Amino acid sequence: MLALIFSTPFSQDAGVGQGYFSAVNPPGPTGFVLISNGSQPVRLVVTRWGDAPFAVDVPVESQYSVGIANIQTIGILNLGAGTATGGLSFSVVV
Repeated sequence: MLALIFSTPFSQDAGVGQGYFSAVNPPGPTGFVLISNGSQPVRLVVTRWGDAPFAVDVPVESQYSVGIANIQTIGILNLGAGTATGGLSFSVVV
């Protein structure tokens, strides 16, 4: 088995949503998503093939991780009044 890990920092203005992953073909991979949030509250949104979207609000200076199947897209929405910064990681075993 091989683990693929995608990590990127994020910096988004107030009210801005940004996509960070999009699957090429359905049903999409199964993997782990980790968000580390630094400065503003954000919402992690994961859309899934054949299932309801998964969304969770991540408070300032906290982390959240989830294992989830059939991932189609991963995005972050800044819920705060200032610039949101942090990091996003996505790992998949292939």
